[in-house]
Order: sequence, then structure tokens, then C-alpha cells
Amino acid sequence: MRLINSPISQFDYKQHTFYVKRDDLLDPQFSGNKARKLAYYLENSLPHIDTLVSYGGSQSNLMYSLSCLAKLKQWNFIYYIKTLSTQAKSETSGNLTYSLQNGMQLIELKNDYNSFCDNLASTIKSNQLLIKQGGAQIEAEYGIQQLAHEIRAWAQQQNFQQLAIFIASGTGTSALYLQKHLPEFEVYTTNCVGSPEYLLKQFEALITTKQNKPNILVNDTYRFATPYAELYKTITDIQNTSQIEFDMVYDPIAWNILLNHLNKISSPILYIHCGGTIGNTTMLKRYKKILS
Repeated sequence: MRLINSPISQFDYKQHTFYVKRDDLLDPQFSGNKARKLAYYLENSLPHIDTLVSYGGSQSNLMYSLSCLAKLKQWNFIYYIKTLSTQAKSETSGNLTYSLQNGMQLIELKNDYNSFCDNLASTIKSNQLLIKQGGAQIEAEYGIQQLAHEIRAWAQQQNFQQLAIFIASGTGTSALYLQKHLPEFEVYTTNCVGSPEYLLKQFEALITTKQNKPNILVNDTYRFATPYAELYKTITDIQNTSQIEFDMVYDPIAWNILLNHLNKISSPILYIHCGGTIGNTTMLKRYKKILS
């Protein structure tokens, strides 16, 4: 099971050179930042735990990786979501289908989903492990610190005195811990989920010591998991040029925002591929509807 030391690819696009940290090539069960966020749990024995609990979206990449973690550890896995749409229930592929095949127990909450999840930590029993949506907890730092070590070693090999690291954000966990462990470099991110203010709030919830925060390149145009024709064009061009498959939920927004802010970045750019391509079949169906 390969969970560290992903390779780095390089390609040129619109007169700029981009480097891509290929965490998508890590073990497919924990592809991308899931391998980093869950490294602590994968590498440590938790003999008192027999049930994993989490919550989030019905096509979450982390949900699928958590189902793989639970299966590997022989834990029960309980996952809370908002009420599923008829379309979601009819899907025969994608993260939800594969997670259910791994034994996930799915619980739909028709009312008060947000307040229920906010109070979930207070209900967790001693035999249960709660992993928050997006893996936004301090244990995630363990694996992201390893990612930072890999990036620093590569930058030294390339003789880069400066480096701009870009990573898409949901909760911002990966971006925040990368900036903490790579203070000599600039980490950039964008709010793929919610507003920039939401992302800053997520940073504050995780900060335990004084540290710099990542630079947020503001996304005030694109809603999360919503198909846009211009995003499809951008990500298709990027994929054809780089010969790399990217996630179709986060990466179209991330690449579009990054390309629109290149004038703010003078250092070599390392884009962190966060995996998640297993969910592309579901998102591509949404794109097909608006493009047909």
C-alpha cells in the first residue's frame, strides 16, 4: 500500500510551467489528500475503537476512503448525510455506491442536519471514533507534515529558493498544515466550498499556535459541485495538455482560479493533486446535462 512519496509531473500551459504533486497515484483507496489526512489512523493501532463515525456529502471522496479504512480495521462505519435525492439513490457507480459496498451504514437526516452534526462529538462513545467532515481535525497534521517533508526535499533537489504551492480547499485542513510545516514557502488555496470567510473560520478552528495562514485566492463565482461550461473547458484543456486526470469537483474551480491569479505569483508553482478521481463518473454526468 503506497501512501507516501508520490512523484511530481511537469507540463507547460499558456506560457507557464506547472509542477504537479501526484498524490492521485497513491493507493486508490486513499488517493490524494485522504492518504495524508488518514495516515495517523492507518499507521496507529486503536484497539479500543470498533466503530467509525462521520458525516458529509453523498459523493464525498473522504467518505469512500473512510469506508476503506473501516473495512481494513474491521470497524463498523456509520455515516450521516442529508436526505438523498432520487438521482443519488439510483446511482450504480461513484463514491456512495462503493462505500455502501464496503459495508457503510448510511443514515439520512431529514431535519436539523447541521445542528445534529455540530453536536455529534458530544454523543460519541469510548468505542467510537469521530472523523469530521473533510477530515478537519488535528490528527490530519501527522500525514500532511510528511507531505511537507516530501515537497521540501524536492524543492531542494530543484534548487528552488522560492516555491508557490497551490492546493484546493474544502475545509482548508491540508492548506493550513502545509503552510505551518513549510513556512519558507507560500501556500495558496481557494475556497471551493463556501465563502472565503467560511474558509478562514475553518483555519481558526484548527490553529493551536501562532502561524501564518495560506493565501486565499478568492472564489466568488463558482458554487461547489455545480457544473459550469467554462470550468469544463478549462479542466479539459489542462487534462489534454498535461495528460493527467484531475478530480471533476474541486480541480475545475481550483485551476480556473489559479490561472486567473497568475499575475500575483512569481515563484515556480507546485499544484497538489488531491486525488478524488473515483468520483468523476458522477460529476461527469452532471456536466453532460449542461453541455448537451
